Amino acid sequence: MRPLDPDKREKILKSVYMLTGKQGLASVTISGISKTAGIAAGTLYIYFRNKEEIVQLAYAAVEDKMTQAMYRDFDINIPVKQSLNKIYINMLNYRLKNCDETIFIDQYQQSGYIQINFSKQLAEYEKQNKPLYNLLEKGQQEGIIKALDAIILISFFDGAVRSCSTGIIQKLFPLNKQLIDDNFDMIWRGIS
Repeated sequence: MRPLDPDKREKILKSVYMLTGKQGLASVTISGISKTAGIAAGTLYIYFRNKEEIVQLAYAAVEDKMTQAMYRDFDINIPVKQSLNKIYINMLNYRLKNCDETIFIDQYQQSGYIQINFSKQLAEYEKQNKPLYNLLEKGQQEGIIKALDAIILISFFDGAVRSCSTGIIQKLFPLNKQLIDDNFDMIWRGIS
C-alpha cells in the first residue's frame, strides 16, 4: 500500500478552516471539503473515516499551532505581567493572521464536537498550556494574581483575547497600539 500524502491531509484540514470561515462549522460537509481541497470524496475517506474525525483532527492541529505561537519567546523568569503580555501579543497576532482557523476554533469550542473527547482534550489543553498555568501560579505566589482556579483565570484571559481579535476582524474598532495596550491593561486589572 502506498503511503498517505501529508500534503493532501493538510489540504483537507485547510479546507475545513476555509469553509468554516465562509459558511460556519455546521454547514461544512464532506462534499464541500473534498471540492475545496480538490480531492475526490472517496480519496478523502482514505485519510479520514468521517466528518467528525476530520473536525476533531482539524481542531487538534490548529490548537497545536496556536499553542506553539502563543509561547514563542516565552520566558517565565521575566516579570509575570511582562510574560503574560508576551503570551497575549502572540495569541492576538496568531488569531489576526489566521482568521479562518480562528473562526473554526471558536465555533468548534461552542459546538457539540467539543464534548466528543472532552476529558482527553482538556488533559491535552492543560499539558500544552503548562507555561501559562505555571505563570499564573507564580503570580499567585507573588501575590499579584488573584487566588482563583487557573482554569477560571485562563478562561477570562482567553475570552478577552478572543473578543479583541473578533472586534478587530469585524472592524468594530481599529487595530492600533493603544487598543492592544488598553485591552491588555483591562485583562491585567481583571486578574490581578
